[in-house]
Amino acid sequence: MELTDADRAILTVMQKDATLSLRDIAERVAMSQSTVWRRIQDLEARGVIARRVTLLDPARAGMGVCVFVQVNLRAHDLETRKGFERMVAACPEILNCYAVTGGFDYTLIIRARSVEAFETLLMERILAHPGVANSASQIALREVKHETALPL
Repeated sequence: MELTDADRAILTVMQKDATLSLRDIAERVAMSQSTVWRRIQDLEARGVIARRVTLLDPARAGMGVCVFVQVNLRAHDLETRKGFERMVAACPEILNCYAVTGGFDYTLIIRARSVEAFETLLMERILAHPGVANSASQIALREVKHETALPL
């Protein structure tokens, strides 16, 4: 999907602060409000803007434990994969799930209130899932960089 320079400018401003008014965005990108509004509507219709959210500080919100979990499935048939992905979708602590290449089938990014809460999730939800063969986990010691804005 091709983005224009104007689209990139609008998106860059919006990624930094989605609470800006239409007028503020228009001023920052040197366009009229009506032009900016039309472009935003088009970007939303095309799915470039997927949603607008509020980003929380995980530690201050009580979810300070970040864990990366690699998962292998017992089989790779469609039903096993879909069943695992349904479990992932239903689990709010799993923030991200990627089907990956290499030695594992999936990589999960999980946020938990404590190591004990993560252990419960791992043992009772992830490893208890009938499609899961095994997993490996790494607990993050500290976050060095976390960006949500794409470099347009």
